[in-house]
Amino acid sequence: MLIITSAEQKGKRLDAIIFEAAPENISRGNIQKQIKNGEVTVNKKKIKKPSFLVEENDRIVIHFSEQEPDYIPLAENIPLDILYESDDILIISKPSGMCTHPDDNYKNGTVVNAVMGYLQEHQKKFTEEIIRPGIVHRLDKDTSGCLMIAKNPEMHRYLSQIIAERKVTKKYTALVLGRISSKKGTIDSPISRDPYNRERMTTIENHKSKHALTHFEVLAEYPEPSSTLVKVHIITGRTHQIRVHFSAIGHPVLGDDLYGNPKENKKYFLHHPTTRMFLHASELSFPLPNGEIISVTSALPDDLTGTIEQLKEKGE
Repeated sequence: MLIITSAEQKGKRLDAIIFEAAPENISRGNIQKQIKNGEVTVNKKKIKKPSFLVEENDRIVIHFSEQEPDYIPLAENIPLDILYESDDILIISKPSGMCTHPDDNYKNGTVVNAVMGYLQEHQKKFTEEIIRPGIVHRLDKDTSGCLMIAKNPEMHRYLSQIIAERKVTKKYTALVLGRISSKKGTIDSPISRDPYNRERMTTIENHKSKHALTHFEVLAEYPEPSSTLVKVHIITGRTHQIRVHFSAIGHPVLGDDLYGNPKENKKYFLHHPTTRMFLHASELSFPLPNGEIISVTSALPDDLTGTIEQLKEKGE
């Protein structure tokens, strides 16, 4: 990750600056450990003091270390829908209902378990240097679509870097409640953990809020239920970003009880062939180290295409 400090950050501690920009799963203690181990540079110089005070326009570079879980995932024979594969990268279309990586609630049946099984079966060499094999970005359990995985530590570092530098284009297809007044728009609201509910994120600003930017374009509108199909392009990659942003403007993703309207969702589930929120990672593109652009698309799954067909019929 590359961080360029602002005038407001001048005089702040190095570990604090990095923690502000770090993913949700990275602790400040882990950041301090990486600094002390010489894994952080400021203006191309290694800095080993977490208390180092930064100046304006300092260029901080850090590659976040994976924090080891309490258990080691096991390889499982789970079929993968592969969209692209090379010696270094695997891109799959993740099904809804599958967690990206194991946690306290889901220790198996995840993308990590499936990828470990696939690599062990199909690759001559398999490395366990990364306990969560190559996971550089995530999709929520119920979100389907494009997910890229690095096959080795070198590509893991590269993909993490270009994600931090916003060189990876991620587009989604979503069905949201109600009619959106404009055909195109931008939602620019910071996101942080909800202090009253740790399962939720919020756009209420506080000292831990992180910049979040979402562009969208209306694809279609339907009368019953009143809803809008949108193509969404996220510039940043905050936890639950699309779900939080559309809920904040009064158009939650249909089927999303955490940020949406449970009563409307119940009616939506009753009359359409899906039991999950309508959110799909449909497009992914990024540059390889040699400059080649990789672009993949993932078609809407059957349950979501069936929902669209029913909505069209009701609107005719």
